[in-house]
Amino acid sequence: MKKGYINCNIWQNPATAFATSDEYIIKVGTNQEIEELLCGEGAEIVDLKGMFVVPGFVDSHMHLAELGMYLSNVVLDDCHSNEEVIEKVKEKLSTTKVGEWIIGRGYNEESFPDRQKPTRQMLDEISTEVPIALTRACGHVLSANTAALKAAGITEHTKIEGGNIDYENGFVEENALNNIHNAYPQPDVEKIQEYIHIGASYANRFGVTTVGSDDFLAVAHDYKPVLSAFESLAYKQDMTVRVNEQCEFNNPKEFSKFLDDGYTFDVGDDYFRIGPLKLITDGSLGARTAYMKNAYADDPTTKGIASLEEDVIETYVRLANQFNMPTIAHAIGDAALDNVLHVYKDTVLEGNPLHHGIVHCQIMRPDQIKQVLDQKLACYFQSIFIDYDAQILESRVGKELASTSYPYKTLLEGTLASNGSDSPVEMPNVLKGIECAVTRKSISYDACMNEAECLSVDEAIASFTTNGAKMLFMDHCIGAIQEGYYADFVVLEKDIRTIPVSSIHQTKVMLTVMDGNTVYSND
Repeated sequence: MKKGYINCNIWQNPATAFATSDEYIIKVGTNQEIEELLCGEGAEIVDLKGMFVVPGFVDSHMHLAELGMYLSNVVLDDCHSNEEVIEKVKEKLSTTKVGEWIIGRGYNEESFPDRQKPTRQMLDEISTEVPIALTRACGHVLSANTAALKAAGITEHTKIEGGNIDYENGFVEENALNNIHNAYPQPDVEKIQEYIHIGASYANRFGVTTVGSDDFLAVAHDYKPVLSAFESLAYKQDMTVRVNEQCEFNNPKEFSKFLDDGYTFDVGDDYFRIGPLKLITDGSLGARTAYMKNAYADDPTTKGIASLEEDVIETYVRLANQFNMPTIAHAIGDAALDNVLHVYKDTVLEGNPLHHGIVHCQIMRPDQIKQVLDQKLACYFQSIFIDYDAQILESRVGKELASTSYPYKTLLEGTLASNGSDSPVEMPNVLKGIECAVTRKSISYDACMNEAECLSVDEAIASFTTNGAKMLFMDHCIGAIQEGYYADFVVLEKDIRTIPVSSIHQTKVMLTVMDGNTVYSND
Protein backbone atom coordinates (compact mmCIF):
# COMPACT_ATOMS: atom_id res chain seq x y z
CA MET A 1 0.00 0.00 0.00
CA LYS A 2 1.32 3.40 -1.00
CA LYS A 3 0.94 6.58 1.01
CA GLY A 4 2.19 10.13 0.63
CA TYR A 5 3.05 12.73 3.26
CA ILE A 6 3.15 16.37 2.14
CA ASN A 7 3.86 19.77 3.71
CA CYS A 8 6.48 18.27 5.99
CA ASN A 9 9.30 19.91 7.91
CA ILE A 10 11.82 17.08 7.69
CA TRP A 11 14.82 17.03 10.02
CA GLN A 12 18.10 17.54 8.16
CA ASN A 13 16.42 17.33 4.77
CA PRO A 14 15.27 20.18 2.50
CA ALA A 15 12.47 18.03 1.04
CA THR A 16 8.88 18.84 1.94
CA ALA A 17 7.28 15.47 1.21
CA PHE A 18 7.88 11.75 0.95
CA ALA A 19 6.09 8.60 -0.15
CA THR A 20 5.98 5.11 1.29
CA SER A 21 5.10 1.74 -0.18
CA ASP A 22 4.42 -0.99 2.35
CA GLU A 23 7.39 -0.90 4.75
CA TYR A 24 9.73 1.32 2.70
CA ILE A 25 10.25 4.98 1.89
CA ILE A 26 10.23 5.08 -1.91
CA LYS A 27 10.58 8.79 -2.66
CA VAL A 28 11.65 11.97 -0.88
CA GLY A 29 11.03 15.25 -2.66
CA THR A 30 8.63 18.13 -3.17
CA ASN A 31 4.88 18.10 -2.65
CA GLN A 32 4.40 18.15 -6.41
CA GLU A 33 6.77 15.24 -7.00
CA ILE A 34 5.02 13.07 -4.43
CA GLU A 35 1.53 13.96 -5.67
CA GLU A 36 2.53 13.22 -9.28
CA LEU A 37 4.17 9.93 -8.25
CA LEU A 38 1.04 8.73 -6.49
CA CYS A 39 -1.50 10.14 -8.93
CA GLY A 40 -3.91 7.42 -10.06
CA GLU A 41 -2.51 4.95 -7.51
CA GLY A 42 -5.44 5.33 -5.14
CA ALA A 43 -2.91 6.23 -2.48
CA GLU A 44 -3.74 8.22 0.64
CA ILE A 45 -2.13 11.66 0.82
CA VAL A 46 -1.57 12.96 4.37
CA ASP A 47 -1.11 16.71 4.81
CA LEU A 48 1.17 17.21 7.82
CA LYS A 49 0.67 21.00 7.71
CA GLY A 50 4.27 21.89 8.44
CA MET A 51 4.76 19.55 11.38
CA PHE A 52 8.25 18.30 12.25
CA VAL A 53 9.20 14.85 10.91
CA VAL A 54 12.15 12.93 12.34
CA PRO A 55 13.32 9.34 11.86
CA GLY A 56 11.79 6.84 14.28
CA PHE A 57 13.52 7.21 17.62
CA VAL A 58 16.06 4.57 18.64
CA ASP A 59 16.18 3.88 22.37
CA SER A 60 19.55 2.16 22.38
CA HIS A 61 19.31 0.68 25.86
CA MET A 62 16.18 -0.38 27.70
CA HIS A 63 14.29 -3.46 28.88
CA LEU A 64 11.22 -3.83 26.67
CA ALA A 65 9.62 -6.94 28.16
CA GLU A 66 10.34 -5.69 31.67
CA LEU A 67 8.65 -2.40 30.80
CA GLY A 68 5.55 -4.38 29.86
CA MET A 69 5.77 -6.38 33.08
CA TYR A 70 6.22 -3.17 35.08
CA LEU A 71 3.11 -1.62 33.52
CA SER A 72 1.17 -4.83 34.22
CA ASN A 73 1.95 -4.87 37.95
CA VAL A 74 1.87 -2.30 40.77
CA VAL A 75 3.34 0.95 39.43
CA LEU A 76 4.90 2.97 42.25
CA ASP A 77 6.69 5.80 40.47
CA ASP A 78 4.01 8.32 41.40
CA CYS A 79 4.19 7.53 45.13
CA HIS A 80 5.58 10.28 47.36
CA SER A 81 5.50 8.45 50.68
CA ASN A 82 5.51 4.97 52.14
CA GLU A 83 1.86 5.51 53.02
CA GLU A 84 1.04 5.87 49.33
CA VAL A 85 3.08 2.76 48.53
CA ILE A 86 1.21 0.78 51.17
CA GLU A 87 -2.15 2.02 49.90
CA LYS A 88 -1.37 0.85 46.36
CA VAL A 89 -0.22 -2.55 47.57
CA LYS A 90 -3.34 -2.97 49.71
CA GLU A 91 -5.47 -2.15 46.69
CA LYS A 92 -3.69 -4.87 44.71
CA LEU A 93 -4.11 -7.35 47.58
CA SER A 94 -7.88 -7.18 47.21
CA THR A 95 -7.64 -8.76 43.73
CA THR A 96 -4.72 -11.12 44.36
CA LYS A 97 -5.47 -14.84 44.09
CA VAL A 98 -4.00 -17.66 46.17
CA GLY A 99 -0.52 -18.54 44.93
CA GLU A 100 0.08 -15.16 43.29
CA TRP A 101 2.66 -12.59 44.29
CA ILE A 102 2.24 -8.85 44.58
CA ILE A 103 5.02 -7.39 42.46
CA GLY A 104 5.64 -3.67 42.20
CA ARG A 105 8.30 -1.30 41.02
CA GLY A 106 9.16 2.36 40.84
CA TYR A 107 9.39 3.75 44.37
CA ASN A 108 12.18 6.20 45.18
CA GLU A 109 12.62 6.81 48.88
CA GLU A 110 14.59 9.98 48.18
CA SER A 111 11.27 11.66 47.38
CA PHE A 112 9.62 10.44 50.61
CA PRO A 113 9.45 12.75 53.66
CA ASP A 114 11.27 10.17 55.82
CA ARG A 115 13.62 9.11 52.96
CA GLN A 116 13.14 5.49 54.06
CA LYS A 117 12.54 2.47 51.83
CA PRO A 118 9.48 0.29 52.51
CA THR A 119 10.55 -2.26 55.13
CA ARG A 120 9.72 -5.89 55.75
CA GLN A 121 7.69 -4.85 58.78
CA MET A 122 5.61 -2.39 56.74
CA LEU A 123 4.87 -5.02 54.11
CA ASP A 124 4.13 -7.71 56.71
CA GLU A 125 1.40 -5.45 58.05
CA ILE A 126 -0.25 -5.73 54.64
CA SER A 127 0.07 -9.51 54.44
CA THR A 128 2.07 -12.26 56.08
CA GLU A 129 0.79 -14.86 53.61
CA VAL A 130 1.00 -13.25 50.17
CA PRO A 131 4.60 -12.67 49.00
CA ILE A 132 5.21 -8.97 48.33
CA ALA A 133 8.26 -7.74 46.40
CA LEU A 134 8.67 -4.05 45.58
CA THR A 135 11.64 -2.98 43.47
CA ARG A 136 13.18 0.47 43.73
CA ALA A 137 13.01 2.64 40.59
CA CYS A 138 16.63 1.85 39.72
CA GLY A 139 15.99 -1.89 39.63
CA HIS A 140 18.96 -2.71 41.88
CA VAL A 141 17.25 -2.81 45.30
CA LEU A 142 14.10 -4.60 46.41
CA SER A 143 11.91 -4.49 49.52
CA ALA A 144 10.33 -7.81 50.50
CA ASN A 145 7.96 -9.07 53.15
CA THR A 146 8.65 -12.19 55.20
CA ALA A 147 6.55 -14.38 52.90
CA ALA A 148 8.60 -13.32 49.86
CA LEU A 149 11.90 -13.91 51.64
CA LYS A 150 10.72 -17.35 52.75
CA ALA A 151 9.54 -18.26 49.24
CA ALA A 152 12.99 -17.28 47.95
CA GLY A 153 14.76 -19.38 50.57
CA ILE A 154 16.33 -16.31 52.18
CA THR A 155 17.09 -16.41 55.91
CA GLU A 156 19.05 -14.24 58.34
CA HIS A 157 22.15 -16.25 57.38
CA THR A 158 21.89 -16.16 53.57
CA LYS A 159 24.96 -14.74 51.82
CA ILE A 160 25.10 -14.00 48.09
CA GLU A 161 28.30 -13.18 46.18
CA GLY A 162 27.94 -9.79 44.50
CA GLY A 163 24.78 -9.05 46.46
CA ASN A 164 23.60 -7.93 49.85
CA ILE A 165 20.68 -8.93 52.10
CA ASP A 166 19.38 -6.94 55.05
CA TYR A 167 16.96 -9.54 56.39
CA GLU A 168 15.80 -7.45 59.32
CA ASN A 169 14.48 -4.71 57.04
CA GLY A 170 13.71 -6.93 54.04
CA PHE A 171 16.14 -5.16 51.71
CA VAL A 172 17.69 -7.21 48.91
CA GLU A 173 20.39 -5.76 46.66
CA GLU A 174 22.12 -6.59 43.36
CA ASN A 175 22.82 -10.30 42.71
CA ALA A 176 20.66 -11.28 45.68
CA LEU A 177 17.65 -10.04 43.70
CA ASN A 178 17.97 -13.18 41.59
CA ASN A 179 16.86 -15.28 44.56
CA ILE A 180 13.62 -13.31 44.72
CA HIS A 181 13.10 -13.21 40.95
CA ASN A 182 13.63 -16.97 40.64
CA ALA A 183 10.88 -17.52 43.19
CA TYR A 184 8.32 -15.52 41.21
CA PRO A 185 5.67 -17.51 39.34
CA GLN A 186 7.40 -17.83 35.97
CA PRO A 187 5.57 -16.46 32.91
CA ASP A 188 5.02 -18.69 29.89
CA VAL A 189 5.84 -17.63 26.34
CA GLU A 190 2.35 -16.24 25.77
CA LYS A 191 2.58 -14.05 28.88
CA ILE A 192 6.01 -12.79 27.87
CA GLN A 193 4.62 -11.87 24.45
CA GLU A 194 1.90 -9.91 26.21
CA TYR A 195 4.58 -8.01 28.14
CA ILE A 196 6.45 -7.31 24.89
CA HIS A 197 3.32 -5.92 23.23
CA ILE A 198 2.49 -3.73 26.22
CA GLY A 199 6.03 -2.38 26.40
CA ALA A 200 6.24 -1.76 22.66
CA SER A 201 2.89 0.00 22.52
CA TYR A 202 3.92 2.26 25.38
CA ALA A 203 7.27 3.07 23.71
CA ASN A 204 5.45 3.92 20.47
CA ARG A 205 3.63 6.72 22.32
CA PHE A 206 6.99 8.47 22.67
CA GLY A 207 8.01 7.96 19.04
CA VAL A 208 10.22 4.93 19.65
CA THR A 209 10.39 2.45 16.75
CA THR A 210 13.66 0.60 17.49
CA VAL A 211 15.22 -0.51 20.76
CA GLY A 212 18.38 -2.07 22.04
CA SER A 213 16.79 -4.19 24.74
CA ASP A 214 18.09 -6.36 27.59
CA ASP A 215 15.30 -8.88 28.20
CA PHE A 216 16.69 -12.37 28.70
CA LEU A 217 16.72 -12.32 32.52
CA ALA A 218 14.37 -9.39 33.06
CA VAL A 219 11.05 -11.26 33.27
CA ALA A 220 12.13 -14.90 33.71
CA HIS A 221 15.08 -16.71 35.26
CA ASP A 222 15.73 -18.59 32.01
CA TYR A 223 16.39 -16.83 28.71
CA LYS A 224 14.85 -19.57 26.56
CA PRO A 225 11.14 -18.63 26.87
CA VAL A 226 12.02 -14.97 26.33
CA LEU A 227 13.98 -15.84 23.20
CA SER A 228 11.09 -18.00 21.96
CA ALA A 229 8.60 -15.20 22.59
CA PHE A 230 10.57 -12.73 20.50
CA GLU A 231 11.36 -15.18 17.70
CA SER A 232 7.69 -16.12 17.35
CA LEU A 233 6.55 -12.49 17.23
CA ALA A 234 9.26 -11.62 14.70
CA TYR A 235 8.32 -14.58 12.49
CA LYS A 236 4.73 -13.33 12.43
CA GLN A 237 5.92 -9.72 12.03
CA ASP A 238 3.74 -8.99 15.04
CA MET A 239 5.94 -6.25 16.46
CA THR A 240 5.65 -2.46 16.59
CA VAL A 241 9.29 -1.87 17.48
CA ARG A 242 12.44 -3.43 16.09
CA VAL A 243 14.45 -5.19 18.79
CA ASN A 244 18.21 -5.61 18.95
CA GLU A 245 18.64 -7.97 21.90
CA GLN A 246 21.33 -7.19 24.45
CA CYS A 247 21.92 -10.71 25.74
CA GLU A 248 22.36 -11.19 29.48
CA PHE A 249 23.09 -14.55 31.10
CA ASN A 250 23.29 -16.04 34.58
CA ASN A 251 26.85 -17.28 34.11
CA PRO A 252 29.50 -17.90 31.42
CA LYS A 253 28.47 -21.55 31.10
CA GLU A 254 24.94 -20.53 30.12
CA PHE A 255 26.36 -18.05 27.60
CA SER A 256 28.58 -20.76 26.13
CA LYS A 257 25.56 -23.04 25.66
CA PHE A 258 23.73 -20.19 23.89
CA LEU A 259 26.65 -19.83 21.48
CA ASP A 260 26.90 -23.58 20.93
CA ASP A 261 23.21 -23.59 19.99
CA GLY A 262 24.07 -21.36 17.03
CA TYR A 263 23.07 -18.02 18.46
CA THR A 264 25.58 -15.25 18.12
CA PHE A 265 25.78 -11.65 17.04
CA ASP A 266 23.55 -10.62 14.10
CA VAL A 267 21.44 -13.79 14.05
CA GLY A 268 17.83 -12.88 13.24
CA ASP A 269 16.13 -10.25 11.11
CA ASP A 270 15.17 -6.58 11.25
CA TYR A 271 12.31 -7.29 13.65
CA PHE A 272 14.37 -9.23 16.18
CA ARG A 273 18.11 -9.66 16.03
CA ILE A 274 20.73 -10.95 18.45
CA GLY A 275 22.88 -8.01 19.49
CA PRO A 276 25.75 -7.78 21.97
CA LEU A 277 26.49 -9.71 25.12
CA LYS A 278 25.29 -7.61 28.08
CA LEU A 279 27.07 -7.63 31.45
CA ILE A 280 25.97 -5.96 34.68
CA THR A 281 29.05 -5.24 36.77
CA ASP A 282 27.62 -3.08 39.57
CA GLY A 283 24.53 -1.29 40.84
CA SER A 284 23.05 2.19 40.71
CA LEU A 285 24.04 5.64 41.95
CA GLY A 286 20.66 6.32 43.54
CA ALA A 287 20.81 3.17 45.66
CA ARG A 288 24.52 3.68 46.44
CA THR A 289 25.27 0.25 44.99
CA ALA A 290 27.31 1.55 42.04
CA TYR A 291 30.84 0.27 42.75
CA MET A 292 33.11 3.19 43.62
CA LYS A 293 36.89 3.45 44.06
CA ASN A 294 36.35 5.55 47.19
CA ALA A 295 33.52 5.49 49.70
CA TYR A 296 30.37 7.47 48.97
CA ALA A 297 30.66 11.09 50.06
CA ASP A 298 27.28 10.91 51.77
CA ASP A 299 27.77 7.40 53.21
CA PRO A 300 31.39 6.59 54.14
CA THR A 301 30.38 3.05 55.18
CA THR A 302 30.02 1.79 51.60
CA LYS A 303 31.73 1.76 48.22
CA GLY A 304 28.82 -0.03 46.55
CA ILE A 305 28.79 -3.55 45.15
CA ALA A 306 30.76 -5.26 42.38
CA SER A 307 28.23 -7.70 40.97
CA LEU A 308 30.85 -9.16 38.60
CA GLU A 309 34.55 -9.38 39.38
CA GLU A 310 37.17 -8.55 36.77
CA ASP A 311 38.15 -12.17 36.09
CA VAL A 312 34.53 -13.11 35.33
CA ILE A 313 34.16 -10.09 33.06
CA GLU A 314 37.26 -11.21 31.17
CA THR A 315 35.92 -14.76 30.81
CA TYR A 316 32.73 -13.43 29.23
CA VAL A 317 34.49 -10.97 26.91
CA ARG A 318 37.04 -13.45 25.61
CA LEU A 319 34.31 -16.01 24.95
CA ALA A 320 32.25 -13.41 23.07
CA ASN A 321 35.30 -12.38 21.05
CA GLN A 322 35.75 -15.96 19.82
CA PHE A 323 32.37 -15.61 18.10
CA ASN A 324 32.86 -11.98 16.94
CA MET A 325 30.17 -10.87 19.37
CA PRO A 326 30.45 -7.42 20.95
CA THR A 327 30.19 -6.96 24.71
CA ILE A 328 28.52 -4.03 26.42
CA ALA A 329 28.90 -3.58 30.17
CA HIS A 330 26.75 -1.77 32.69
CA ALA A 331 29.40 -0.01 34.79
CA ILE A 332 28.17 3.05 36.70
CA GLY A 333 30.72 3.48 39.50
CA ASP A 334 34.31 4.36 38.63
CA ALA A 335 35.66 1.18 40.25
CA ALA A 336 33.30 -0.95 38.17
CA LEU A 337 34.37 0.99 35.09
CA ASP A 338 38.02 0.34 35.99
CA ASN A 339 37.32 -3.41 35.99
CA VAL A 340 35.69 -3.24 32.56
CA LEU A 341 38.35 -0.97 31.06
CA HIS A 342 41.15 -3.22 32.33
CA VAL A 343 39.58 -6.10 30.40
CA TYR A 344 38.83 -4.04 27.29
CA LYS A 345 42.41 -2.75 27.15
CA ASP A 346 43.64 -6.17 26.01
CA THR A 347 40.55 -7.56 24.29
CA VAL A 348 39.19 -4.81 22.01
CA LEU A 349 40.52 -4.63 18.45
CA GLU A 350 41.97 -1.34 17.19
CA GLY A 351 39.18 0.99 16.09
CA ASN A 352 36.64 -1.18 17.93
CA PRO A 353 34.81 -2.50 14.84
CA LEU A 354 32.47 -4.66 16.96
CA HIS A 355 31.29 -1.73 19.12
CA HIS A 356 32.35 -3.12 22.47
CA GLY A 357 30.92 -0.60 24.86
CA ILE A 358 29.97 0.95 28.17
CA VAL A 359 26.36 1.23 29.28
CA HIS A 360 25.39 4.35 31.26
CA CYS A 361 28.65 6.37 31.19
CA GLN A 362 27.88 8.09 34.46
CA ILE A 363 30.69 8.29 37.03
CA MET A 364 33.86 8.79 35.00
CA ARG A 365 37.32 10.11 35.84
CA PRO A 366 39.40 11.98 33.21
CA ASP A 367 41.76 9.00 32.77
CA GLN A 368 38.78 6.74 32.11
CA ILE A 369 37.28 9.14 29.58
CA LYS A 370 40.64 9.20 27.80
CA GLN A 371 40.77 5.40 27.47
CA VAL A 372 37.17 5.28 26.25
CA LEU A 373 37.99 7.81 23.53
CA ASP A 374 41.39 6.31 22.68
CA GLN A 375 39.86 2.87 22.17
CA LYS A 376 36.74 4.28 20.47
CA LEU A 377 34.54 2.36 22.89
CA ALA A 378 30.83 2.60 22.17
CA CYS A 379 28.94 4.67 24.75
CA TYR A 380 25.31 4.07 25.64
CA PHE A 381 24.15 7.02 27.75
CA GLN A 382 20.74 8.00 29.14
CA SER A 383 20.38 11.77 29.31
CA ILE A 384 16.96 11.40 30.93
CA PHE A 385 18.86 10.33 34.08
CA ILE A 386 19.85 13.97 34.54
CA ASP A 387 16.33 14.75 35.69
CA TYR A 388 16.84 12.85 38.95
CA ASP A 389 20.60 12.43 39.21
CA ALA A 390 21.40 16.16 38.95
CA GLN A 391 20.20 16.65 42.51
CA ILE A 392 22.19 13.76 44.03
CA LEU A 393 25.37 13.54 41.94
CA GLU A 394 27.63 15.89 43.89
CA SER A 395 26.41 14.69 47.29
CA ARG A 396 27.11 11.07 46.28
CA VAL A 397 30.57 11.41 44.72
CA GLY A 398 31.91 14.86 45.62
CA LYS A 399 32.43 17.99 43.55
CA GLU A 400 35.60 16.95 41.70
CA LEU A 401 34.31 13.63 40.39
CA ALA A 402 30.88 15.11 39.66
CA SER A 403 32.51 17.69 37.38
CA THR A 404 33.74 15.01 34.94
CA SER A 405 30.74 12.68 35.14
CA TYR A 406 27.95 12.21 32.57
CA PRO A 407 30.30 13.69 29.89
CA TYR A 408 27.89 13.38 26.97
CA LYS A 409 29.29 16.13 24.73
CA THR A 410 32.83 14.83 25.11
CA LEU A 411 31.77 11.28 24.31
CA LEU A 412 29.57 12.27 21.38
CA GLU A 413 32.41 14.25 19.80
CA GLY A 414 35.07 11.61 20.40
CA THR A 415 33.46 8.22 19.78
CA LEU A 416 30.20 6.52 18.83
CA ALA A 417 27.61 7.46 21.46
CA SER A 418 23.86 6.96 21.51
CA ASN A 419 20.98 7.75 23.84
CA GLY A 420 18.31 5.75 25.62
CA SER A 421 16.12 5.49 28.69
CA ASP A 422 17.00 2.24 30.50
CA SER A 423 13.22 1.86 30.79
CA PRO A 424 11.57 0.98 33.13
CA VAL A 425 14.20 2.76 35.26
CA GLU A 426 12.87 5.84 33.45
CA MET A 427 10.05 5.91 30.96
CA PRO A 428 11.06 5.87 27.26
CA ASN A 429 10.28 9.58 27.00
CA VAL A 430 12.65 10.63 24.23
CA LEU A 431 11.66 14.31 24.21
CA LYS A 432 12.34 14.56 27.94
CA GLY A 433 15.71 12.91 27.30
CA ILE A 434 16.46 15.40 24.53
CA GLU A 435 15.64 18.36 26.77
CA CYS A 436 17.83 17.03 29.58
CA ALA A 437 20.71 16.52 27.13
CA VAL A 438 20.37 20.08 25.84
CA THR A 439 19.92 21.90 29.16
CA ARG A 440 21.76 19.57 31.60
CA LYS A 441 19.04 20.69 34.02
CA SER A 442 16.54 18.65 35.99
CA ILE A 443 12.94 19.14 34.90
CA SER A 444 11.57 17.95 38.25
CA TYR A 445 14.11 19.48 40.65
CA ASP A 446 16.11 22.70 40.98
CA ALA A 447 19.43 21.15 39.97
CA CYS A 448 21.84 20.97 37.06
CA MET A 449 25.06 19.30 35.91
CA ASN A 450 28.20 20.57 34.18
CA GLU A 451 26.77 22.76 31.41
CA ALA A 452 29.94 22.46 29.33
CA GLU A 453 28.59 19.02 28.38
CA CYS A 454 25.29 20.36 26.93
CA LEU A 455 24.34 19.02 23.50
CA SER A 456 22.74 21.07 20.75
CA VAL A 457 19.19 20.09 19.86
CA ASP A 458 20.42 18.56 16.60
CA GLU A 459 23.06 16.55 18.46
CA ALA A 460 20.45 15.33 20.93
CA ILE A 461 18.10 14.29 18.11
CA ALA A 462 21.00 12.51 16.40
CA SER A 463 21.77 10.63 19.62
CA PHE A 464 18.28 9.11 19.38
CA THR A 465 18.27 8.56 15.60
CA THR A 466 21.36 8.39 13.39
CA ASN A 467 23.72 7.48 16.22
CA GLY A 468 21.32 4.87 17.58
CA ALA A 469 21.07 3.33 14.13
CA LYS A 470 24.88 3.21 13.85
CA MET A 471 25.19 1.73 17.32
CA LEU A 472 22.90 -1.16 16.37
CA PHE A 473 24.57 -1.62 12.94
CA MET A 474 21.29 -0.59 11.26
CA ASP A 475 22.29 2.74 9.72
CA HIS A 476 21.77 1.25 6.25
CA CYS A 477 18.01 1.00 6.83
CA ILE A 478 16.88 3.20 9.76
CA GLY A 479 17.84 6.53 11.29
CA ALA A 480 17.04 8.74 8.29
CA ILE A 481 14.14 9.83 6.10
CA GLN A 482 15.73 8.42 2.99
CA GLU A 483 14.71 6.46 -0.08
CA GLY A 484 15.16 2.72 0.42
CA TYR A 485 15.03 3.00 4.21
CA TYR A 486 12.28 1.55 6.34
CA ALA A 487 9.25 3.78 6.77
CA ASP A 488 9.96 4.35 10.46
CA PHE A 489 9.30 7.96 11.43
CA VAL A 490 7.78 10.28 14.00
CA VAL A 491 5.68 13.41 13.53
CA LEU A 492 6.02 16.06 16.24
CA GLU A 493 3.60 18.95 16.64
CA LYS A 494 6.45 21.49 16.69
CA ASP A 495 10.00 21.89 15.44
CA ILE A 496 11.86 21.38 18.71
CA ARG A 497 14.87 23.27 17.30
CA THR A 498 12.93 26.54 17.24
CA ILE A 499 11.02 26.50 20.55
CA PRO A 500 12.31 27.35 24.05
CA VAL A 501 14.42 24.40 25.15
CA SER A 502 12.56 24.24 28.46
CA SER A 503 9.39 23.24 26.60
CA ILE A 504 10.83 20.41 24.49
CA HIS A 505 9.50 17.79 26.92
CA GLN A 506 5.99 19.23 26.53
CA THR A 507 5.98 18.75 22.75
CA LYS A 508 3.38 16.25 21.58
CA VAL A 509 4.12 13.18 19.50
CA MET A 510 1.37 13.30 16.88
CA LEU A 511 2.15 10.17 14.89
CA THR A 512 4.50 7.19 15.11
CA VAL A 513 4.94 5.01 12.03
CA MET A 514 6.93 1.78 11.96
CA ASP A 515 7.27 -0.37 8.84
CA GLY A 516 4.81 1.96 7.11
CA ASN A 517 2.12 1.19 9.69
CA THR A 518 0.71 3.75 12.10
CA VAL A 519 1.54 2.35 15.55
CA TYR A 520 0.53 5.47 17.50
CA SER A 521 -1.71 8.40 16.64
CA ASN A 522 -2.47 11.33 18.91
CA ASP A 523 -5.97 11.93 17.55
